[in-house]
Amino acid sequence: MRIKATLIILFSLLLISCSKDDEPKLSSENKIISFKITENGEQFNGAIDHSSKIIRVTTSDLDLSNSITPIIEISNNASISPSFSTAQNFSQNVQYTVTAENGNEAIYTVMVNSSDNKITSFKITPDKTTFSGVINESNNTITIEAIGLESNSSLIPEIEFSQNATIFPSQTSEQDFSQNVQYTVTAQNGEQATYTVITNNTPLSDEKKILSFQFNIDGEIFDGIIDHSTKTIDIDTYKDPTNISPIISISDGATISPDSSELQNFMNDVQYTVTAANQSSNIYTVKTKWISFIGINSANNTSNIATKYYSNATPYVRTANVDLSLPNSKIILENTANSYELNFNNYNTNTGNDNLFSFFQIEFPANVVTANNYKLKYVVNGQVKSISNFDVDIVSDNVPVIISANQTSYSYNDTLILTGQNLLPGIRIAAHNVIIYHYNSSYVSINTDGTELTLPLNVNYNMFPSWVGQPSPYPTPIIIYYNGRYGETIVVDFI
Repeated sequence: MRIKATLIILFSLLLISCSKDDEPKLSSENKIISFKITENGEQFNGAIDHSSKIIRVTTSDLDLSNSITPIIEISNNASISPSFSTAQNFSQNVQYTVTAENGNEAIYTVMVNSSDNKITSFKITPDKTTFSGVINESNNTITIEAIGLESNSSLIPEIEFSQNATIFPSQTSEQDFSQNVQYTVTAQNGEQATYTVITNNTPLSDEKKILSFQFNIDGEIFDGIIDHSTKTIDIDTYKDPTNISPIISISDGATISPDSSELQNFMNDVQYTVTAANQSSNIYTVKTKWISFIGINSANNTSNIATKYYSNATPYVRTANVDLSLPNSKIILENTANSYELNFNNYNTNTGNDNLFSFFQIEFPANVVTANNYKLKYVVNGQVKSISNFDVDIVSDNVPVIISANQTSYSYNDTLILTGQNLLPGIRIAAHNVIIYHYNSSYVSINTDGTELTLPLNVNYNMFPSWVGQPSPYPTPIIIYYNGRYGETIVVDFI
């Protein structure tokens, strides 16, 4: 029985020993076998150092701040935390814990470094105008086509470059871009690229001229004559220049002040400043000559405008800047149907404020046709320089004609008797005191056949210079005047 019991015990121990040997052995493998980052079609493999448990990945053209899901291979039967499917921000180190089947752990640190060392954008801004560089990655040049850099070549550029890279000199440092400038970009992994900034500058224009200057008055164009040496513009017009916005053209890139759209009174000199793109400037002075017929009247001692005449009247014309001393200068009487060159005499001039003022007497031609729409024109070398702004009304039929006066000189209380043809009951006397005395049918009598006009000179003693202490005799015009129309003049002496 002892032998049997002993055998039973030995057999049981053998069974126990065999059972332990049959248990499977758990793995202790806890390695990251491969580590990859795949983004935008590119794959970046990590270099794994199992001794230091460091995985180094070098990337390019990859924004590491974005969440990226890596591709990781680990030991069989091991597990990893964070999991394979967890996206990570690799702009900073990331740790992974690999746990073997038997529970042993290994911690790997993933270090992702970029090899990017590019300048992606380069700009300079002299005088508020920004110029962008063209980047050539094949030869690492940045070319800038600038304008006006000469006015301010020392600038702080605007630079964009690869993430996590550094740049030297600093993008906040001022540089002189009138010469080539070099920048070195160092990637996160230490790789360097040196860029040369080449600036081609076109200097700002110094052109600052007024190229043309015009008035457009009532649809008519008047051109200014520009003298660039004296910086003056002379412009003639026969229309009112007191409220004009001129038409001006200037050099490309230049500005003008005041603006051409502003209304100006060109009766006075007006100055314009033209500023070139490089800020140099010229000042032009516009000198306007208003060539005008100021007035017309049969009396030489009044500036009032009287426009109705018989064809034998000899009215006086007042003008501004009508120079009849110029060769080939003429006074023309004209309407749409007829044109006459007029004779003139008693031409007198005076100057003031750079203007020529003239005063002369005109004669209508014997063959002038009755019309109420004649204009006076001032013509030089066939070019019309001025046109009257009033119409002249002329009657050439049944014209009153003075043949003679009963005396050559008259005193107060004398009687003026004129003989002639078609005489009318109305005269005007242009006296020494610059007063024109008008006498109508209440004072003037006409005989039945219109050949004699009588006026007693007993009404206004002021017409006679000796009566008011003035030198006498005074040559006094006696003018036919009836129903607002002036006729022939005879000059006698008033004592």
